Amino acid sequence: MEEAIDRIAYIVDDNGFVIDSYVVSSVDEYVDGNVIVVRPPIDVSFYKRKWDGSKWVEGETAEERAERESKLLIESLKPTPSEISDAELEIKILTTLTELGVIQ
Repeated sequence: MEEAIDRIAYIVDDNGFVIDSYVVSSVDEYVDGNVIVVRPPIDVSFYKRKWDGSKWVEGETAEERAERESKLLIESLKPTPSEISDAELEIKILTTLTELGVIQ
């Protein structure tokens, strides 16, 4: 007798994108309409997992990837609060030194 193992059942929309999930006991793979019970690949990471009818694939479009990467780049360029604080302190020091005539 095969031991029941908890799996995650993914409910996918008509395009194969996950819209909900829940834990079930089943065999390795089971497909019933829009409920897919499979082990997600552990050696592959998807930003937008999509079920193509037989396997998980990357569902993120080139435009979505470009937008995500652009947002990450913009976020990485924003100064941290400590960087802002350090810059404000440096401005105060330079202003004071300029007022005292130490620097021009």
